[in-house]
Amino acid sequence: MNDTIENLAAKEAALTVELLNVRRALAAARGIPLSTAELKSNRSYAFDATGPQNEVVLGCADALARYGFCVVDNVIPHDEIVALREEAEQAEIHVEGNARAVREAVKAGTPIERLVGRKGYELRPVRRVGRPPKLVNDIVWLPRYAKHLAHPTLTAVAKRVLDDHLKIAQLHLRPIAANATDGTPGGFGRAQFRGRKDTREWHTDWPHDLSAYGGGRADLNAGCIRQPFPDVAMCLVMIWYLTDVDEDSAGTFVVPGSHRDPRNPRGPDDDISVTSPVPGDMQVTAKAGSVFIQDSRCWHASAMHNNSGYKRVAIVNRWCPWWVSVDDYAPEGSFNTVCRPLDQSEFDTLPDALKPYLRHVCPTEADSLQQPVLDRAQAAAERNQWGFRFLADHPDEVAEGNKNIRVDIRAET
Repeated sequence: MNDTIENLAAKEAALTVELLNVRRALAAARGIPLSTAELKSNRSYAFDATGPQNEVVLGCADALARYGFCVVDNVIPHDEIVALREEAEQAEIHVEGNARAVREAVKAGTPIERLVGRKGYELRPVRRVGRPPKLVNDIVWLPRYAKHLAHPTLTAVAKRVLDDHLKIAQLHLRPIAANATDGTPGGFGRAQFRGRKDTREWHTDWPHDLSAYGGGRADLNAGCIRQPFPDVAMCLVMIWYLTDVDEDSAGTFVVPGSHRDPRNPRGPDDDISVTSPVPGDMQVTAKAGSVFIQDSRCWHASAMHNNSGYKRVAIVNRWCPWWVSVDDYAPEGSFNTVCRPLDQSEFDTLPDALKPYLRHVCPTEADSLQQPVLDRAQAAAERNQWGFRFLADHPDEVAEGNKNIRVDIRAET
């Protein structure tokens, strides 16, 4: 060996820097923003749902890989936005009222199982035997919205990034209050912390939410991927904006590129303040009817200020591939938003295009692998069979059959 380990390490470091510079130059030549300021000004993370679907899907997939997020504009037709916003605001009343009624009854000593079927309490059995019922899925109060949820462009983006067989693991409203007449500032979270533009609540989303909803409580913890997160997208979070959002009207805060950073805002050893701005962060801007999509690893925060004069109205859903365990833990999580259930009659009323993505939340609805996954398995089985036919038909050639295949041992760890 002519070079010392130290010289080789120095060469590796120099080549790494050179490669990074080449990639930056190539991105600049292609017109790809490499700064937050540029990204904010030209909205190159945004694509139009009315454009050619293949181009929109490829653009969104590239933005998700590069920045950790994208926006799809014009998903909801303009003439339907007002009706959907009114539906969501009415649904908010139902959701909050139902949760409050159930909590009060349980606090008064009524076992939650006894509330199922009783007037004034909307609870449904879950698929897992032995688990208590949960609050009904919010989709029951959003029938107009349900017609849009399986939008073909959005599902195509999710399938390209995640897998062919998808599940909607969570669905819930995410309003952000406007300034109140009593002087309470608008924004997300506890009132005493609202109103400041320089305040955040950084986190990543399930299954990359390190607190996993329950912290150290086994009865409420839904589980979380261990740090450092694998460089694999495991969930796409979609926020459907039913009001315009910008820097004054509760646009979502994001840190571009953070989905591939080994640190985490809630990481016990990462020395990050979840309430402080992060250099390079930005707020998403979008018109009502747009959908913000983010990799669940992306550092983000709901705005703790809303100076627009109107409430931000939005609906959140989290899309996971079939192989992510979506409802195995948090055995007492009757109030969390993970896989809130539906009964058979409620499932039957869903639009046909939406049913495959919510089949798993209906205990009496059979769930099975969707056809694209089976097609892949069949192709693999046929390739396996071909190998044995090759062995039977060409026994003298089989030893050299893979002579063109090379697998390198990685030099780095």
